[in-house]
Amino acid sequence: MPEIRKSRFVIILLAALLSIASILITIFSLRNGLVDVYPYLYLVPVILVAYAWPRMGIYFTIVLGWLYLGTVYMYGALDLHLLASSSIWFYIFVSLGVLISAYTNELAKQRTFRDIFMSSQSGIFTFDLETLRIQQHNIRLNNLLGYDERELDDKKLSDIWESPGEMNALISRIRSGSAVNDAETVFAKKDGSRVWCQITMSCSTENLVTTSVADISERKKVCDQLRETELQYQMLFDRAGDAIVIHDRSGLILAANRIACQRSGYSAEELKTMHFTDLDLASCAEKTRISLRELEHKGFLIYETIHHYRSGTKIPTEISSSLIEFRGRPAVISIIRDISERKRAEAQIREREQRFRKTGELIPYGVWIADAAGQFTYCSDSFLALLDMKLEECAHFGWMKRLSPEDAERTKNDWIETVRTGGFWDYEYRLFDKAGGEHFVLSRGSPLRDGTGTILSFVGIHLDITDRRRYENQLEESLREKEVIIKEVHHRVKNNMQVISGFLQLQSNYISDPESAEKLNECQRRVRSMALVHEKLYQSRHLGFINVAEYIKSLVSELQEAYVVQADIRFEVNVENVNINLDTAIPCGLIINELLTNSLKYAFKGRASGTVKISLNLSPDHRFTLKAGDDGTGLPANFDLHSTATLGMQLVQVLVRQLGGEIAIVSQQGTSFVITFPEKF
Repeated sequence: MPEIRKSRFVIILLAALLSIASILITIFSLRNGLVDVYPYLYLVPVILVAYAWPRMGIYFTIVLGWLYLGTVYMYGALDLHLLASSSIWFYIFVSLGVLISAYTNELAKQRTFRDIFMSSQSGIFTFDLETLRIQQHNIRLNNLLGYDERELDDKKLSDIWESPGEMNALISRIRSGSAVNDAETVFAKKDGSRVWCQITMSCSTENLVTTSVADISERKKVCDQLRETELQYQMLFDRAGDAIVIHDRSGLILAANRIACQRSGYSAEELKTMHFTDLDLASCAEKTRISLRELEHKGFLIYETIHHYRSGTKIPTEISSSLIEFRGRPAVISIIRDISERKRAEAQIREREQRFRKTGELIPYGVWIADAAGQFTYCSDSFLALLDMKLEECAHFGWMKRLSPEDAERTKNDWIETVRTGGFWDYEYRLFDKAGGEHFVLSRGSPLRDGTGTILSFVGIHLDITDRRRYENQLEESLREKEVIIKEVHHRVKNNMQVISGFLQLQSNYISDPESAEKLNECQRRVRSMALVHEKLYQSRHLGFINVAEYIKSLVSELQEAYVVQADIRFEVNVENVNINLDTAIPCGLIINELLTNSLKYAFKGRASGTVKISLNLSPDHRFTLKAGDDGTGLPANFDLHSTATLGMQLVQVLVRQLGGEIAIVSQQGTSFVITFPEKF
């Protein structure tokens, strides 16, 4: 374009110089009488300007013609022939300028049309309405259909049109005098593929049809995808599990899915005549209006309301609303979810929570809950009141500052270990209220786990055991007092029996009859065996029981010291380390005393040595087996335990019956007495 302007400027400048030269030559010629040559000089600038600038060529020609006439009138002779020829030349100049300008302008139009035709972004071609053959076509059409530059020349229209029937229908419209505007059709490309096109057709007076072709394949693809998307959207819209309503921002309903129609009892057409708030319970309509206004600012909103449907049913609903565009205008999509079940579940949870809290408050100091990290998330009000703390202050072991100093560190470490291992918590500690009063608290809890075993929290209770601990302390004090008294009683009984034993020994010293003296000594040993029981009892930590092994060993040791035997006697004592009560210990001690006394007196006469065996065992069925025997001379062949007249054997039988036991005699390599009796609790 800059080159064209430059060439035009050069031509016009040249025409101007030639015009000036022509005028000067005209003046010179007129002064010298030459009147036949100079008019031809004006033809050159006229032709140049008319060609270079057709629009201004006419004006330039007229101006130049008038300058020519003026010059002739001013410098020429008043000759009628000269004036007539000058006028004729004036008309020649003007006519020639007009003709050249018109011709040049027509060439420019044709050139412009050709440029538009060839450079158009749409494919353009012309075809003869009679022969239906392509006459002209641009490069864009070649590229669109995949042909080379000259391959479409004189080609049959049916070769590029996919559907002959559609082609004939459109051509019939053209022949009837109508134009075809924005028709969609399919053209066949050179490689056999198809391309969707939008065409415009119009016919000239020469039976030449001009056709504009635009490729709309992408648009058709997008439209197909859009239709597919709309179909999918409609399927999702109707098959959604929740009711969905689309309404404008004022609340007028534009569309509703199948679930919305079923639940509300209204058809889709009926809903389109309603306002969104018409579905609300009257008392909830204003809340919905406020929510819609709030939605304008937020773009998304979730709120709850109560819908009142045609059947009269009142349904609590949760509505999720979002701003969208629907069919080219602003709208709101509202997803309506029936939350009846959730509301019932929430009511049940609230009821259970109230029961739980009420139960927790009825327990002194109540219920506590800690998270998986061991931090309290809930404590009953009574416990918080005792601590004079808020729940937030109890975090990070803050509540432990109320513990007694000697309990605080130990309790903290044990709690950390419980949380780490996920174990059970069963702990007593002392804490002080805000007034300084001492309280004893029993805290019990266990971990709450999910289905995978992961700890979710710890749940437990606080029990006020202050009164119980005080009562226990009183009991312990009372027991300690009674223990002292009982020990004193056993001590005095033992002392009294030793006094009796001493009296018997003194008395035996004044008796000259050896047999009578021996009888007193036997009585003394019996008293001593009973005194030994009381001695062991007041020495024992458990006042009602004595260790039978210690007792029998002491008893055997005293019998060894009491008897002077010529033979070398060895004692084998095998007694289990068990405890027996007073009712068992005294009879058992007397039995052992009698049996060992007999062995020491009679079993080893005339022998240099011997062995005495004592054993006591407790079987799993809670029965004692007492064995007392020796490897001496044995009992007489005619010995009968039940008919014996000796006091010692009679005493043994009485004591065995007192124990609820049985006695048997084994006479093999000496004599052995086997006594079994039940354990007494």
